[in-house]
Amino acid sequence: MAKATKRLPDSLTMRLFAPGMSLMHRAGLGGLACTLKAIERQYAAGLLRPEKLPGPFVDGRPPWEIDDQSVTLRFGESEGAGTFLRKLFEFAFDIRDDGLIWLPGQYQSEPPTAALADLQAGLTLTFLQHGLVRALAKEVTTVGYDPEGDGVPGVMVEYKKCSAFKHQKGWEQLVDKKGRLVSGTIRVDGPVSPGAVVRHVAYNSSTGAEDPPERMLPLYFALVGCLALPVNRGVAALLVPDVTDLTEFVDDRPAMTPTSASDCQIASAADAAFRVQVRIRHAPRRSAEVEARARSSMDATSLPGCYAMTFTPTPWASQQKSRVATIHVPPGDDRRLDRFERAALHLPPRIVARVVKESTGRGKQKIVTERRESFRADSIVRPMIAENLALGRKWYTGFIKLMTRINPATDSPFRDQLSFERGGLHAMISDQSMWDTTGEQLLVQAVHEALRGRYAQIADENKKNPVAMKNRFSGEYDRWRLAFAGSKTPDHFRKALCDLFSRAGRNAVLQKQWQEVIPMLRSENWQHARDLALLALCSYQGREQPRSDSDPVPAPDSE
Repeated sequence: MAKATKRLPDSLTMRLFAPGMSLMHRAGLGGLACTLKAIERQYAAGLLRPEKLPGPFVDGRPPWEIDDQSVTLRFGESEGAGTFLRKLFEFAFDIRDDGLIWLPGQYQSEPPTAALADLQAGLTLTFLQHGLVRALAKEVTTVGYDPEGDGVPGVMVEYKKCSAFKHQKGWEQLVDKKGRLVSGTIRVDGPVSPGAVVRHVAYNSSTGAEDPPERMLPLYFALVGCLALPVNRGVAALLVPDVTDLTEFVDDRPAMTPTSASDCQIASAADAAFRVQVRIRHAPRRSAEVEARARSSMDATSLPGCYAMTFTPTPWASQQKSRVATIHVPPGDDRRLDRFERAALHLPPRIVARVVKESTGRGKQKIVTERRESFRADSIVRPMIAENLALGRKWYTGFIKLMTRINPATDSPFRDQLSFERGGLHAMISDQSMWDTTGEQLLVQAVHEALRGRYAQIADENKKNPVAMKNRFSGEYDRWRLAFAGSKTPDHFRKALCDLFSRAGRNAVLQKQWQEVIPMLRSENWQHARDLALLALCSYQGREQPRSDSDPVPAPDSE
C-alpha cells in the first residue's frame, strides 16, 4: 500500500487562551494584531506597495483574520509561509535611516524622533540588552525634543544608531528550507521573552524553554505588544499588558506609546503602568466596534491591567539587566486611577533649565559664555504612591521611608529632595477625594495647626534676630522629624504627637473635631498615623508668606 502523504498547513491560527499561552505570549499576539492592522492602514492610504505585503489582498480583504480571541494567517500554500513571514517581519521590525528602531504596530502616528530614542533605550535595557542580539554604532548621536516653552530649551537625548537586531531574522526559525512551517519546537531565549533562561547548563534540553510556531510567532511580537522604558541608564521598566480582547487591544496599544519628554520619563515600573492607563483613559476611541462594545458593557470605563517588571543589574550578574521585581497593576479602577492622576498632576516630571558657563582662552583672552540647557527631574513621592495604589494600600503608606532612607541614585537622603515637592504634597492633602476617612485628613490638619503655632511662637521670640529665627525654624523641623520617624511603638508615637500638640497652644482642629482624630491614634492605626504626621511635616506651608521650593524649612505665619 502507498504511504499516505502528510498534508502540510497553509495557514496558522493562534488563539489568545490556547494551552501554553502565557502573559507574554498574549501580549505578543496583541502586538501581531496591531502590526497587521498597521499594514491594512498603510495599504489603504497608499503608503505600502503591493509587493511589500505579506500576501495579496483579495477583493480588498487581507490574507489574515483577526477577531477578539484569535489571529489566523493564510499563506495560500504551505510553501508560501516563508515569503509571508519574511515580508511580515520586514514590515514589523524595521530600522529608520537615522538608526532608530521602528515598530509600526506601536504607533497611530509617527512619534517625535527623541521619543523613539527613549523607546530604543528601553528596548536595549530589556529585550535587546545583549550585544550579540543587536548591532549598535560606537559613536553617540544626539537628538532633542521640541522646547517646552517659557524659554526652556528642548531636552537632549543620546542614542547609538542601530543597524540590525535579532527579531528581524526571527522568521527563519519558523520555517524550513522549503519555506514551510516547521513541525517541531523552537528554543525560546531571553531576547524574545525576557526572563526565559536555561535553568541548568548541564541539562540544556531538559531545562530550556521551547515553543511550537503557533506560540513562538507571538513571542517575537511581544517586542511590539509590550512597552519598555528606561528609568535611568541602568534600570528599565517593561510593561506587559494583560491582553484579554484583541479587538480592544488593537485600539488601546497606540495610546500606550509615549510621545513627549515628560511621558517618556518614568520613576518606577508601577508609575509607568499607571501612566499608561491614564493615557489610554484619555485617548479618543478610534474603532466604532470598540466604542459600541464599550457602550453596551456594564463597565464602560474599564482599562487593561498590566504586569510592570523592573530590570536592573544585580551583584551576581552585573553585566546584564535581570528581572528583579514584578508588580501587577489591576484593570482600570476609577477611584485608584483618579488618585494617581491627582498625584501625577501635583507631582509631575519636571523639565529643569540651568545655565552652564563655558570659557575659552587664557588671561586677558579668556572669554566666558553662557548657555541654557535642560534636563529631566522627577518626583520621589509619586512612585511610592503608584506602588501603594497597585498593591491596594493607602497611598501614603511607607512615607517614613522617604524620611529615613538614602536615595541610591544620588547617595543622599530622600528627605533632602522632599522640599522640592512641598507644594505638590500640600495640594494633594487639600483634596478631599484623596482620603478614605475624615480622620486621616483631620490628623494632617491638626499637625499643620500645631506647627503653625510653634513657628509663630518662634517668630515672636526672635523678631529682632532673623538669623536666630531661621536656625530655630530648622531646629524645630528636625526635632519633630526625628521624634516621629524615630517612633517604634504606638506609645512612643502618641507621646511625640501629644508633645507637639501641648507645646503649640490652642489647636482649632482638635477643639472642634477631636472625636474624628482619636481613632487614628489607636494601636492598630498608629503606623498610618505616623506616616500622616511626617507627611504633614513635609507638606506644611505658611498661610501668608510665600516659600521657595528650595527652602527645606517652611516660612512661618505672620500671626
